[in-house]
Amino acid sequence: MIYRKQNSFDHFRCTSGQCPKSCCIGWQIMIDENSLKKYQSYTGPFSDRLQASVNCRAQAFRQHHTRCDLLNSNGLCDLQATLGESFLCDTCRLYPRHTEEFQDLREYSLSLSCPEVTRMILDPDYTFGFTESKDELYDVPEEFEDFDVFLFDQLEYARDKMFVIASDRKRSLWERMKHISMIAWRLQNLYDEGELLAMADVDYDSVFFDVKAVSGIEGSYEHCLQSLKLLMDMEVLETSWTETIFAVRDYWGNHPSFSDEWSAALHPSADLEYVFEKILASLLFTYFCGAVYDGQIYARAMIAVQSVRSLLLIHAATQEDVAPLIYLYSREVEHSDDNINSMISYFEAELP
Repeated sequence: MIYRKQNSFDHFRCTSGQCPKSCCIGWQIMIDENSLKKYQSYTGPFSDRLQASVNCRAQAFRQHHTRCDLLNSNGLCDLQATLGESFLCDTCRLYPRHTEEFQDLREYSLSLSCPEVTRMILDPDYTFGFTESKDELYDVPEEFEDFDVFLFDQLEYARDKMFVIASDRKRSLWERMKHISMIAWRLQNLYDEGELLAMADVDYDSVFFDVKAVSGIEGSYEHCLQSLKLLMDMEVLETSWTETIFAVRDYWGNHPSFSDEWSAALHPSADLEYVFEKILASLLFTYFCGAVYDGQIYARAMIAVQSVRSLLLIHAATQEDVAPLIYLYSREVEHSDDNINSMISYFEAELP
């Protein structure tokens, strides 16, 4: 088994009460079955408080004014403080760590919805990348018996090429994202045509072709405004986020594609480009190779590409600090299956 971890994965430490956007506020915290059984059978001095805070039917912690019942006034978890980390459910124990499982590989990444993760990645000294370790091979679990090894190899190779393109600072970030989108489009077409073997012959340095009908690849003004509308129509965690997106869409509605503001958004400062280059790589790492399970190659690449485009436009319109925009965007979009599926459906609709 190969274990691939995003840089600084093992160095992450929760800032708990110092966090500017606690993961214990706003989200419904689901409880895994083993933890639920442990909570139901616990009979110690904390049992009344614990069991009163658990909604067994919903398999989630109860909330009070959007705050987890077990979150105290200091922003700390009374469950952890009283019974220790071993009593945390999987959601609380693992977040913001994320794992993707493949046949003989586990990939570990960190969620951008966590302010501390965003702070780490935005540090000028942080370089996106990953480390690998390996242990003895083991029997392939039953759920991977039909795993398409060839397809995964092609996706993994393509993603490595995308990482190289994403870090090519001889071109603007917008041009790099266009190139990545074109690669994903080409691979998707080959996959849909059943030409998997031809994926191995794709020229990643020159995959350009006529994309006039595919504004998502170009990152056109019209497509980006439509993507903002998609964000407006998604499931919402906080109304303030919806208000922000409405304001951003109004802003760009008043600043057309020939405006200086649009040009500036497409070509931000080198420091800002470097920030979003790392966000792009992080999202590609998290999402792209999951296409081995559903064949949604183009859509999964576009989740990363269009998220970065949208963030650039939101930042240009609001002039707010970058870090909160990133972790608020991730909270609203990435932690809702409905929202991710909406994005996938949106990009799938661009396919012939």
